[in-house]
Parts: sequence; structure tokens; C-alpha cells
Amino acid sequence: MFERIGLPKFLRIIELEDSLAGKDNTLSFSTDSPTRFDIPLEFARRQGIDIPLRVKTTSHILSCMKNMKKAILELKNNSQNPRRTIEENELDELHTFIKSLNISGIGFTRVPQEFIFEKKAVAYENAIVLAMNMDNEKINTAPSKKSLKNIWMTYDKLGVVANRVARYLREKGFASHASHPLGGIVLYPRLAEKAGLGGFGKSGLLITPINGPTLRLAAVYTNIENLPLNEGNEHGWIKDYCDQCGICVKECPPGAIHKNPIKHETGRVTHIDNEKCFPYFSNNFACTICIKVCPFNKIPYEKIKENFLKKKE
Repeated sequence: MFERIGLPKFLRIIELEDSLAGKDNTLSFSTDSPTRFDIPLEFARRQGIDIPLRVKTTSHILSCMKNMKKAILELKNNSQNPRRTIEENELDELHTFIKSLNISGIGFTRVPQEFIFEKKAVAYENAIVLAMNMDNEKINTAPSKKSLKNIWMTYDKLGVVANRVARYLREKGFASHASHPLGGIVLYPRLAEKAGLGGFGKSGLLITPINGPTLRLAAVYTNIENLPLNEGNEHGWIKDYCDQCGICVKECPPGAIHKNPIKHETGRVTHIDNEKCFPYFSNNFACTICIKVCPFNKIPYEKIKENFLKKKE
């Protein structure tokens, strides 16, 4: 699929992203940074996989690539002498503008260097993290053409939004760097957790009060120094809940979600085995079973929280 729609284009985008690392005044990856799992490259590497071509997602994929490229090329539009502080009324206007773009969650945080993927860099250390809901009804048909199309459509829409937010900030005199939801430059779920948007389960997905795990994430990095950065996280209980739940572990068709964590050389801990996940994911419309079966996709967050914490008393 990706060969037909432009794998060389994707490789050029990766080169553009990588060109930021090591430049003056950028925040680059660290020795503890994770390696990004690039789905198009994995498709190319595993040529024996029968990728479902019948799903009409090509236009969304091409649009994603276009907006990934724009995010890097439009960095040249940042002012040489940008503003660094935002007024309270301007922050309110920023919230209003972002919400008008169908964004369901907004968080603010500083980017830890170890969250930046290997060979990547961000232009500014402060992040506006964006969450966009997917369609629960369509996701609940997973794995299917309908759920896959909704995933790509959300990637596409959110990528457009990230670029629009970056342009909005530039128009107001600030500097910005949009980061597309597809791939991303930073480990989005961890960044979103740090921004206070949610907590983690075994599936490796961010679980939020907004729409459980049924959303996608992006970010806009900016030089604004006085953003209301999140301190602490009220969603830490989710880990304990997921430890006793384990539905995603039981329901994962290829058995790619481990009950006990996998510790990587960098010290990062995950429960996902990509080597088991990806072949099934590739042949089954991007799978999405872990989102579909998650209780947070079916029951309101606050109700689960209330019942769980009562049992712990």
C-alpha cells in the first residue's frame, strides 16, 4: 500500500524530521530516547504481509504525508524575534480557537528530552498537547474497514489541526512547531500523561476522562514561557485498575500484550510486543481490538473510577 502511494515521500519526510536534531536552539533526543516504530517502513520491510488494499484510506494517507511535511517546512515562518509571554485573555482565546477545531482535550507541559524519539528534535521545549476523539461506534466494529477508515480520518483531521494551531500562534507573534499525530516526534502518550490528560494501561494507550482510549494525540511545541504547565497527575489509579482488569491482555488476538512488563535497554517499560502485534495489525485493518474491548471505551471514566476506589477502601 505505502509503496503505491509514496514510500519515497515518507522517507523524505523522515529525513526532514531528522535534520532538526543537533541544530542550534533545538531540543534533541537523548541516550535514553526510544526508537520510533514507523508503520510505513515496517510495511516495506515485511513485504510478505498481505496488506488490505480495499479500504478507501489513500486520500487520508496522502493528506497526512502532506501535513507532516508542512509541519517541518513551515518552521521557516517563525519570527526571528518572537514574543515569549502570553496574556491571560490571549490564552483564553487560544483555548477557544483550539476547541473550535473539534479538539476534545488540551494539556500543557514541558518536553522531557527522553520522550523525544531517537534521531528527532523539537524546536521548542514547551508543548500544547492535543487530543481528538475517534468515533466509538465505528471503532467498536474493529477490526473492520469502517474502523480503519475512521483511524486514518482522525489522523488526517488532527494533523491539519496541529498545523492550524501552529500558524495561529505565529500570527500572534509566537514561535511554534507542529507535530503530526502519525508517528510523531515525541512519545505522545507519555507526553499527554505528563500534561495531565490521562493515565496508562497495559495496552500502552493513554486512557482519559475525555473518551477512554478512543482518541488520537498530537502536539504543538512553542517558545511561550508562561503556559499553565501541568503539575502532577490525578490519573495514577488507572495503572492499578488495569493490573486487576487485564481484558486487553486476554482479548489481544496475537497475544501481543504481556501481563508482566517488558523492560527495554533504555529502562523504558512496556507491555507490548511489536513483533507479535504488527503482523496481525497489518492483516486485520489495523486491529484496534485493545481499544474496542477496553472498559473505558464502554463505561464512563468517572463511574469506573468511583467503583474501583470504593472497592479499595
